[in-house]
Amino acid sequence: MKFEAESFLSHLGSKNLEYKLFEHEAFFTVQESSKLKTDLDMHGAHTKNLFLRDKKRNFFLISCLDTQEVDLKEIKNYISAQGNLSFGSPEYLDQKLGVRPGSVSPYSLINNNDKDVNFYLDKDILDFDLCNFHPLINTKTIQMKTDDCINFLKSLAKVNIINFKTKEVTSL
Repeated sequence: MKFEAESFLSHLGSKNLEYKLFEHEAFFTVQESSKLKTDLDMHGAHTKNLFLRDKKRNFFLISCLDTQEVDLKEIKNYISAQGNLSFGSPEYLDQKLGVRPGSVSPYSLINNNDKDVNFYLDKDILDFDLCNFHPLINTKTIQMKTDDCINFLKSLAKVNIINFKTKEVTSL
């Protein structure tokens, strides 16, 4: 079964996970989504998500603070990529995570039935009580307690924590 936004939100409800739903215009960039912080009075970690692949067609999802700079030439060395990283195509994004460009989030791992997308979460997100991610569509954002979010994500995939300052990767 492929989850879409509404079925995903129902799934969260069935797991008794509490969240706050924000509905807004479609955002495709961090710059566009910065309006959320002020216009919707949204608190917590604001994020960006990168769906990447290497030359051997290994796939990676990196979720980090929206202010975090990510150097693809550097990061490939500490996430065990095989060769250079590039952004995954819309076709691979749909095939692997069941979402369209602009709607990527760690929640889309629920659609990765093959469990072949390597997930990395920015360590700095753990410093926030709340975190914000799209629920499989970029016209909505859900805010959840970070601990609840992490526990849910651990049910979907191996959660690797990446420290962008020290370039260390650990697992939860």
